[in-house]
Amino acid sequence: MKTAPDRSQRESLGVALQDAGVRQGLLKRLGLAFRIARRAIQFLGADGFNGADLPEGNFAAEKPLAETAMLLYVASRERSDPSVREVFDELVQDLIPYARSKRMGWDVLRYPSVCLQLATPHILLDALGSPDSQFDDLLARTEAASASRGHEVVPYRELEIIWLRSLWRKEIPGRELEETACKTALGNPIDLLNGGRDDAYAHTHALMYYTDFGNWRKPLPRPAEEILGESAAVLARALIIEDYDLAAEALMAWPLTSSVWSSAAAFGFRVVASLEDKVGFLPAGPSASKRLLELAGDEKTKYALASSYHTAYVMGMLCAVSLKPGMASPFEIAGPRFPVTLIEGLQAFPKTGAHWEQVFESLSPNEQAALGPFLLDVAMIQSNRKGEFARMASLLDTASQNGMADTTLCAQSAELLSRMASFAAGTLSNTLPG
Repeated sequence: MKTAPDRSQRESLGVALQDAGVRQGLLKRLGLAFRIARRAIQFLGADGFNGADLPEGNFAAEKPLAETAMLLYVASRERSDPSVREVFDELVQDLIPYARSKRMGWDVLRYPSVCLQLATPHILLDALGSPDSQFDDLLARTEAASASRGHEVVPYRELEIIWLRSLWRKEIPGRELEETACKTALGNPIDLLNGGRDDAYAHTHALMYYTDFGNWRKPLPRPAEEILGESAAVLARALIIEDYDLAAEALMAWPLTSSVWSSAAAFGFRVVASLEDKVGFLPAGPSASKRLLELAGDEKTKYALASSYHTAYVMGMLCAVSLKPGMASPFEIAGPRFPVTLIEGLQAFPKTGAHWEQVFESLSPNEQAALGPFLLDVAMIQSNRKGEFARMASLLDTASQNGMADTTLCAQSAELLSRMASFAAGTLSNTLPG
């Protein structure tokens, strides 16, 4: 079995690949996100969107404004590159009047308990070198109000507030950040088998805020390989159900922690990149909205932007953080090669038509052979979704025999099977109602 190249070899290879065009390809994708953002600001920056038939429903203008500012902030390392400089600067100028409008100021002064979140565009624009002393004074007065700490939030949202306050005050956060991180998915694994989308969202966002999108190198509450293993499971589930927003967010874990791309992560990047190439932008999911087909003109444009801008932004952010110095090419699927019989056995489920399956079929045999861990995650998640627990047990045996069982997903699967066996044996049945 071939061994994977070590970190120094992978980084050297990454530099060579980026010199050959990978870097310019990532910058081109980032430029696409900027162009979509300019349209999003034009159509959504004033009033947001009224769309009860969208999965996200209605949203106020604060949402696209904050997310546009975040895209700019994450991409600011590449601001001076000639291929993105002009559109970057244009987008900053597009955002400023909306971010510091009278409506935004009114919202900030009225709602002290969420004033930092509402002022996200202002705070990030300030960090990008576009200050506004009048708006800053308004925010300072509101943040000093007695109710400013009165809104309770889940732990990863606590991280977001600490992150925003630190950027606003131009200081590196201390123990508060690390103590809060221990309460998030960085300190406690989420339920990878039966958890909801909110759990996966908490996992991906905690790492974004805790690392300042890769700018801070704080000690993680748990070993990085554990957290990245969970990110790989989140990625696998997102690709199964074709949730590309979540898939792209999960992929950020590797560059945010300055970690070598795993074979699963590199494959995931190839999946979302190929879909972006196919569609023209990274869509949120596979379904085409009937509503979109019924619209025309500006209404159609606004609806299309409202339903897809966020995922396009996430793809742009993913490309931006992937351009960090020292990161190898995210397209290189490298790692130990597993036997063909194992790879074929892990693909026993019927095909679903998901895009990742098409991309997998297009890989070389060596690339496919490196994706044993990814296919194991997919098979384990699918077994649970279909209630095929005997197959889950068989997969655990296979994982153990092939050195792939040391993951949170395998541990949670084993725990689930143990609880089920105990229940079936009657040790719990007498204590349960019914």
